[in-house]
Amino acid sequence: MGMFVKLPKHKRFDIQPRYWDPEAEAKKEREKRIRAELGLKEDGDEYVPDVRAGLRQEYARRKAERAGGKMINAFRFFIILMVLLVVFFYLVAYKMEDILDWFY
Repeated sequence: MGMFVKLPKHKRFDIQPRYWDPEAEAKKEREKRIRAELGLKEDGDEYVPDVRAGLRQEYARRKAERAGGKMINAFRFFIILMVLLVVFFYLVAYKMEDILDWFY
């Protein structure tokens, strides 16, 4: 029977992990940038800026700024809420009769 029908074989997921050291890559990038700024050439390597790393750093910086802004907004909201509650309780405790006179 196996002669007439071709049965599919199971597929394997075989990935070979690679070692990546972001610190070493950043160091190498800085060295290239410094050499390019100083006008030094080494083995014909020309400095090519790492756009992806720049975007990643900019995103991280802006994300940190937004996190601080959220905290300030939450604090401001809390202060406004507390002021409104104090005014409300003042009106209820001391001026309730005056408020009721408006409605009657």
